[in-house]
Amino acid sequence: MSAREIPGVYLTSPPVPPQTFELALVLGGTVSAGAYTAGVVDFLIEALDCFSRAKALLRAPQHDVVLKVITGTSGGAVNAAITARALAFDFPHVTHANSPGTGMTGNPFYDVWVNILQLDGFLDPSDTRALFSAQPIAQGADYILNFHPSPVPSGRFYVGEPLRLIITFTNLRGIPYRIEFGQQFVEIFINHADYARFGVVYPWQGAPDPWPDEQILDFLGARLRQATNWKVLSEFACTSAAFPFGFPPVALACPAKNYQYRYVVVPSDSGGQPSVLALEPEWPLLGANEQTIPEYLHFPAVDGGATDNEPIALAHNTLAGLLGRDPRDKNLANRALLLIDPFAGETRLGPELPPGLTGLIGPFLQTFLQQTRYDSADLLLAADPNVFSRFMISPIRAGKIGGAALASSGLGAFLGFASADFRRFDYFLGRQNCQAYLRNQFTLGEANPLFKNWTPAERDRFRTSDGELPIIPLVGDAAVDEVLDPWPKGKLDPERYRSAIERRYKALLESEAGGGFFSSILAWMGAKATEREVADWVIGAIQQALVAADLA
Repeated sequence: MSAREIPGVYLTSPPVPPQTFELALVLGGTVSAGAYTAGVVDFLIEALDCFSRAKALLRAPQHDVVLKVITGTSGGAVNAAITARALAFDFPHVTHANSPGTGMTGNPFYDVWVNILQLDGFLDPSDTRALFSAQPIAQGADYILNFHPSPVPSGRFYVGEPLRLIITFTNLRGIPYRIEFGQQFVEIFINHADYARFGVVYPWQGAPDPWPDEQILDFLGARLRQATNWKVLSEFACTSAAFPFGFPPVALACPAKNYQYRYVVVPSDSGGQPSVLALEPEWPLLGANEQTIPEYLHFPAVDGGATDNEPIALAHNTLAGLLGRDPRDKNLANRALLLIDPFAGETRLGPELPPGLTGLIGPFLQTFLQQTRYDSADLLLAADPNVFSRFMISPIRAGKIGGAALASSGLGAFLGFASADFRRFDYFLGRQNCQAYLRNQFTLGEANPLFKNWTPAERDRFRTSDGELPIIPLVGDAAVDEVLDPWPKGKLDPERYRSAIERRYKALLESEAGGGFFSSILAWMGAKATEREVADWVIGAIQQALVAADLA
């Protein structure tokens, strides 16, 4: 390990200003349940907009809430990228009352998750690099890259300067690090759990002093230090959502020097202040040395959820610093992580006895999805009623929680891609759940200094039944109760996908055959002989998932 000097920005953060609450969003892996997360984030932005406008008119409490950090994994990374782009612009918030039903709306969260990410596109036979085509993901990325409506009229001053964005992904090449155990033994370990930092600068903000490993994004084409472009961010977001085998890996290029800013915190043996050690890549294994570090490292990468790359720890360490601690008491808390987890709650266990080869696929995917979600210690902190520095929003509907409350959770959360009605329902559920959470649970003790200047009338107006006050008071349009669509039972007939499934299956077989004349003929014959059985199996699996979720 290297003894390089560690920049102070990584160790502790500046004190939180008076009457200010700092916030980090942690957006976890979601697959098609990303529509739920999209609804949550869309409502959160609307609530902050309404609060800001009311404060300017002296019609709301005058404390500040600052969104400092967003981390995203898998589908959460897609929503993180959408958020970073959307915050610069004025866009409509889609509700049950104003929804057009079909067609594009101008809301990037709704349009990407409800209108673009559809199973029809994933079954496109022209892209055979993986089980599914990546065409809808590329279409969604293009939509965000070209999203450029009118600028937000007066700026969103609740956004940090810059907004720090962290996208996690799984580096299939890996980064080697060297640890020396005395003179006789050296251990090289390869880290595949990777991430990229971005600093987003908005038109109403000044030029930042970037962290050493940040890539800077803006909207004016300014030549800022460490500048990159929005296409780079979209590539990282698409990579984080590239579920292994389901979608093809993405070729990435990351600034090599950024890997010199990876640290580990080592507890003190005497219970005192822990130490922070810098990790130095083993450059010779990467074809370089410390004197000739390349500008970029190139590697293929897949879903950020394929490795435990700790989006919560990244958010905490960015918000508070590696050695920083956030007060947890309800009357002292001034920073918090807000987790959005569509799959909290109970889930089914795997098999009791060893399955056969084909029977192993489902349990393996289930294990993969469950094991790479939030760490149990982080969930315990978020669930602890005495901890006010961790909060978590999860689906709640009619007594059901987590995936059981969603329309999109079947088939490992791939089911939602088969029906826009399912994704639309979950989007509105996200908005409704976020509203209820901000109103009743995203709260602090009334004696917290954040509320020092609240008037008695404001306290009476917003006080919860537990005697606490909301960090983000709901005013204006954000205070109008959110309404759900009816439960989308009977909205999906799996037979509509039979032809597309058969075409996709043929294309995959022909691709694997290598393209030669005779091998192509054999592949075509094999597909013709088995296409119906394959389509029957897939449609049967969809039908079983619909029945299990009361959607048939």
